[in-house]
Order: sequence, then C-alpha cells, then structure tokens
Amino acid sequence: MIRPFGLTDVWLVRRLQRSGVPVAIEHVLTHPHEPLWTALTAPWPWAGVGIATFVLDDRIQGQHMTGFVQLMKRSARPEADLLYLAPALASEAADDFATRTVWNLLLSYCSEDAASHGLQRIYASIPDGGLGQACLKDAGFSLYTRETIYRLAMSADCSPQAGFRPQGPQDGWALQRLYLRNTPRLVQQAEGAMGGEPGSPLLSWWEPDDWQGIVWEPAGEVRGAGQVHIGRAGHWLRVWGTNELGARDSRSLVEQSLRTIYNAERRGRRRALPVYATVRDYEVGLDRILTGFGFASYMDRARFVKHTVMPVREQQTVTRPALDVRGEVPARSQSR
Repeated sequence: MIRPFGLTDVWLVRRLQRSGVPVAIEHVLTHPHEPLWTALTAPWPWAGVGIATFVLDDRIQGQHMTGFVQLMKRSARPEADLLYLAPALASEAADDFATRTVWNLLLSYCSEDAASHGLQRIYASIPDGGLGQACLKDAGFSLYTRETIYRLAMSADCSPQAGFRPQGPQDGWALQRLYLRNTPRLVQQAEGAMGGEPGSPLLSWWEPDDWQGIVWEPAGEVRGAGQVHIGRAGHWLRVWGTNELGARDSRSLVEQSLRTIYNAERRGRRRALPVYATVRDYEVGLDRILTGFGFASYMDRARFVKHTVMPVREQQTVTRPALDVRGEVPARSQSR
C-alpha cells in the first residue's frame, strides 16, 4: 500500500508535486527544490542527508488513491520535519474523503517509520487557519505555537556596536539558558528542550553548518542573540532574548543581525536576497521592531508536533551481594 520512493515512482511524484503542499516553509523560502529532485538525491530513507519519501498508490474502498509524503531529519537531533504532502486538500469538509484518507494513511505510516528509526518528534508548519489542521490533529499532531513570518526586501549595512560579537561554541550553555528564559514551558516540551538530549533547539535547526550568529554580551553576560541562515533564495533570521530586553536593545539586536547578513552576502559576492524573520505569539513587541526596519507581514503559520517515541527512564533495581556477617566474638588480649 505505502512504500519508500523508488525509480518506478518518478512519474507519479512528478505529477503529484504540482498539486501538493509544502509543510516546512523555511526550506521553501531559502532553498527551494522540487520534491522529485529531493527524492532522487536520497534514494534510501533517512540515510545520507536524512530525507525520506513514501508513496501511496492503491485502491481503497473502490477508489484509486495516490499521494506521497516527504520528511527530513534534523541534524544531530532525534526529530524530523514534514517537507511536503501531496495531493493538497481541496476542502476540510468530509466530501474530500479521498485526500483526507491519503493524508491520514501517509502521516500514520511515516510516523511509525520515523519511530522505528529512533526519531521522537515530527514537526509540521502550515498556514494558520488553513486546510490541513484537522488532518494533522487526527494523525496525532498537536498545535504548540503560532507565528507570523515577516519579509524584508534586502538587508542593509550599518555600523558595528559595542557589546556584540560573533557567536562561538563556548556560548552553547548561555544560549540554552537564554532559550529557556524566553520560551514557554509548553513550547520547550514540544521542541525537546527538557529531555536531556544533546544540542539546543535554537542551535540545531536545519542545516546547522549554514548558520551564523551574534551575541549581545554586556558586562560579560549573554542577554540576546541573533542567528541567520544564509540561503540560496533567501535568508532566515531568528532573534532571541527580546522578551527580556527593552525596545532600544532589541532594535540594536535586529540591526546587528541584519549587518551579519549584509556582510555574508558581500563576502560571498552574492546578490541581495529577501530576509525572512519569525515572530511567535509569545514574543511580545518584536513585530513592531521588525516593521521599523522595513519588514512587512508575509504569512501566518501554525506549528504542530507529533511525539512518536516518548523516552521513559526506568529505575532498575541493583542487586548487591549480601554481606557475610558472622556472630564472631572479638578476641581478648590475654595480657592484663
């Protein structure tokens, strides 16, 4: 019924991708690739770059149903992102029975397969209030945050400011603490920040080698951070710590992050590309700061997660050999 992508599925995927829906908007805006191209570069599920493509082509209840789902494993983390689902839903109503059935079957299958490979979470990002949310919930996905994506036509140069420096490996612990202080507990649980896993959620998103970061460290304490992903079709910006900062410091953080993008483009002799930034519903005031730099609202998204494997710590009883205690009478000295 459902199988890993193979060469015999090329024409099916090529046809279906025209009517599919991307489920990881970051990849689409920074490194757009057709799902067929991605599937051909990763013929074995989860191997190499961590891509898995599964195809459905079968008769179900008298109807010929086809579809495919594509996922990508996150680097150094036991989790994956849904990249693409096809075909797209035409309606949330029950009359779109065939597509809803395809989605439910594909989502259930890929979740089980991901769990069998030790992946504990699967993420999906779809338009807020749009089609697909009911199917995701039926398949065991839970909404954990909403966000607005903002778009800037291009970055601009600015003067460096004191207190900012490039992010380095030594900042891992400080950035983890920054994330925990500025992120609700529910989101931390959804993003695996509380399970003792290696790697911080804000440091191990997709393609971590293409990330650059700065930290704001007044008086020797990291109080803010900006991270940018330099992409082929656009750049991605995430700003951390604004919930604890005033407007002036937050503006400086955004400004120096944009400067990082500008310098990266200049070093790579790249043409200016759009910059995308996300504002989650718990990041108060960041939207006003971004619009002050010329960002405009681009789209609203809803983020879902499905926990496929729940790690359980079991207490093991350690059996120790019993001590051989004998009722011996201590010897007394014969001397008086």
